Amino acid sequence: MIERKPDPLSPSAPLPQKSVQPSLARFLGDGPSLIGAYLQEQQDLTAVERFSSAHDRMLDPGGAPGGTPRLQSHYKDLLPLEKPRPGQQYAFEVDLDRCTGCKACVTACHNLNGLDEDETWRSVGLIHNVIGKPLQQTVTTACQHCLEPACSHGCPVKAYEKDAVTGIVKHLDDQCIGCEYCILKCPYDVPQYHHGKGIVRKCDMCVGRLEAGEAPACVQSCPTKAIRITLVDLAEVRQNYAAYAALPGAPDPAYTMPTTRYRTVRKFPDGMEAADAYKVKKEKAHYPLIFMLTLSQMAAGFIAALEAGSLLGWLPMDPLFQAVGHALAAALTLLAIAISITHLGRPLYAFRAVLGFRRSWLSREIVAFGILGAVATILAAATAITALAPRLDPASSMAHWHPARWAALASAPWLRVTLALVAVLAVHCSAMVYRDTPRAMWATNLTSRKFFLTGALTGLAGLLLLVAGFDASGTAPLIGLIGTLHHLALGLTLALPLLVIAKLGSEAGIHRHLDDQEANPLKKAALLLRGDLRFQNIWRFNAGLAGGFLLPVLWLYRGYAGTGWADVAFAAAALALLLAGECLERYLFFAACVPPRMPGA
Repeated sequence: MIERKPDPLSPSAPLPQKSVQPSLARFLGDGPSLIGAYLQEQQDLTAVERFSSAHDRMLDPGGAPGGTPRLQSHYKDLLPLEKPRPGQQYAFEVDLDRCTGCKACVTACHNLNGLDEDETWRSVGLIHNVIGKPLQQTVTTACQHCLEPACSHGCPVKAYEKDAVTGIVKHLDDQCIGCEYCILKCPYDVPQYHHGKGIVRKCDMCVGRLEAGEAPACVQSCPTKAIRITLVDLAEVRQNYAAYAALPGAPDPAYTMPTTRYRTVRKFPDGMEAADAYKVKKEKAHYPLIFMLTLSQMAAGFIAALEAGSLLGWLPMDPLFQAVGHALAAALTLLAIAISITHLGRPLYAFRAVLGFRRSWLSREIVAFGILGAVATILAAATAITALAPRLDPASSMAHWHPARWAALASAPWLRVTLALVAVLAVHCSAMVYRDTPRAMWATNLTSRKFFLTGALTGLAGLLLLVAGFDASGTAPLIGLIGTLHHLALGLTLALPLLVIAKLGSEAGIHRHLDDQEANPLKKAALLLRGDLRFQNIWRFNAGLAGGFLLPVLWLYRGYAGTGWADVAFAAAALALLLAGECLERYLFFAACVPPRMPGA
């Protein structure tokens, strides 16, 4: 009779237990106690300890204790025999001829890393041939651990680091504030936002397993050994970057220099493309950013127009007019900053957003608008004190604030020029936040044109409302300025139709890509604007034309004669329609922008 050895992984197999020390037993006594029950529970092996014990007993047939575990070759052969040398780093290598699309790698990655149901760090896509002989190929993709990781370069809080030894791009969860800018920057759709934690997470190549000499979960779980870890020379990757992540429909590798190499003995025909190449879907709208961008650009345009008009003598230098104008400018800027904080997953750590100033446009945008808000507040205080100075009692406490010094500061040309330049610079930084991404709809000077035209339109409309309000008020300090305000309102009313035509014309240009033969991101964006986003697109143009063209033309037609609060109502309606149209345009800016992705990801 053959005696069978117990299966080490069987539930009935005996497992070693931790013994209770005699002194501890004497302390617990014979009777049951709550503390004794807890301490006894701690003597049981954890799941990790049970697996480790079973693994140590999984020896090769005939092996003696302390021999080689039976499955060691399965994962040892999938790792380099040595750690990276200087000038090298770890990288994934995928054998496409072995990949069957079973998604065992996806499941293993999901389970080992404790991901949520809708969170994936590795995906399996499909490319196929649409011309000639039918052919299809499954593709497994994950983080590319690029030489120039866009996620790291764009992060405003330095929540990414590229390990100097292994080359692995790690995400520092504790440092992340959940701004999601790395998601916009990565062309491979790698970082994933975790709503529960309020941060972004990504693949780290199971670095803990690598340090212990074990393969990452996706590598070890692949039944056909289609994925392995290899070493790549950094100089070779930089020189031949086009050979890495080279698949039909894959993003341009020149942007980040990925390190994953896909191998196959076959030569793909020219008709190969991603199976989802023609799939069109709306992207995340980022509602706080919609309102933040619209209001911040209105504030910048309002400030630039206010300062330029004051310096050129087109606007009255009356202290009350200047005080109200600068107070509105400061309030708009600070409101935009406050709204932007609500976009963060961890808003309490928003102060970290300036850490990446040296290389992140998002940090530069935050700094620029912070300076703009601070200087606008200073000018608002200076002009307010100047306006109140004639009404102050010399014996009052406010008289000790030295109103003459504040008046000199309020009228200083250098401060006004500085404020106007910072406003222009802040809008430029906002545009570069999106231009510095691999998204075709954003990565052009058209984004800058849109942002500056938004600032000009809404800023001039806000200034028009301010002028109409003072014109209608008839306050004593402005009685002699009524004629000047009439001409100024007429000039602003004439400028709005010209600006709105330029703005809407630049936005409508994307529709010409509907005639493109290939499925590219711009054509997909145009299809979205004609399809799922058709309603929002129509109302965006209607609101822009009504507020920037129809109302100003009607106002000019009836003749601007200073008829009091009717003019204020016209100006307020024009501003409201323009703001609504610009918010809709920002919604389309996000929702219709198709990002690059790996095939089928």
